[in-house]
Amino acid sequence: MADSIDDFYHQKTDSELQFFVDHPELYQPSLIDSARRELRRRGVALAAPAELPALTYVSPDQSPAGGLRTGPLALGLAAVLVVGLGSFYVVKQKKQPPPVPTAPAKPKAPPRLEEVEMSAIPTYDGVVDQAVAQQVQRLPAAERAAAKAKANGMALRQYRELAKRFWAAECQTEYLTNQAHAGKAGAMFADQALVARATWSNWNKAAVYTYKFGPAMQEDFQRMQEVASSQQHVLERMPDLLPQRQFLTDKELNARGAEVQDWLRVLCPASPVTGKAYKATVIKMQM
Repeated sequence: MADSIDDFYHQKTDSELQFFVDHPELYQPSLIDSARRELRRRGVALAAPAELPALTYVSPDQSPAGGLRTGPLALGLAAVLVVGLGSFYVVKQKKQPPPVPTAPAKPKAPPRLEEVEMSAIPTYDGVVDQAVAQQVQRLPAAERAAAKAKANGMALRQYRELAKRFWAAECQTEYLTNQAHAGKAGAMFADQALVARATWSNWNKAAVYTYKFGPAMQEDFQRMQEVASSQQHVLERMPDLLPQRQFLTDKELNARGAEVQDWLRVLCPASPVTGKAYKATVIKMQM
């Protein structure tokens, strides 16, 4: 089994966790919340919005005793000063040359659009729903009917929810591993792998409980647990094996990939991401 998702956050530095918090547009809310909790657990103070300084209202008091006086003499001097300033402004305006016409400003060039690598993983809501429906349909009809009738269908609803969380994480994982095998893994692959692992954490939270499933549903549940364990391990190791495509020759990752294909083909005949049938593991024996 892979390390728990909590251990993953415990192994990250404060700056790495702060990066998740400072870039909420790149990650899912559950990943950001987990990073915040880990920072708080470590006693790291998170930045709070700056507060505006308090404004103090000053009432308009009367002028002090030593201020300007508004007697007849002061008013007369003020009037003479205003008339004098007005006359000076008129004379100055007459002496100035007429303004020289200027050429119209050149229009600014339109902004250039530059391609920026995005880290978002495609959404698979529609194909996830289809995969869940196919998985439920492959259950024996009698067991499916019994699960639907028992306790107002509680077992069947639980099975559907587990399958939904499973395929949501599995589709993201298949997308990333397919990108790596096609040589299209970008600089954000490690961050994308963290997003997929956070989606698997939603599965992990539900998989810790004990469910009262029928035989076929219980077998599916165990298969999903095996796939989840292997895929999370693959996501943890693959970023370090991207240089020179080392993951292609890694025996452990190749073995896990074959096992995952064999388990998945029982749950769903073909990949919801690629549409290709999952491969069965063929064991050859020498006589």
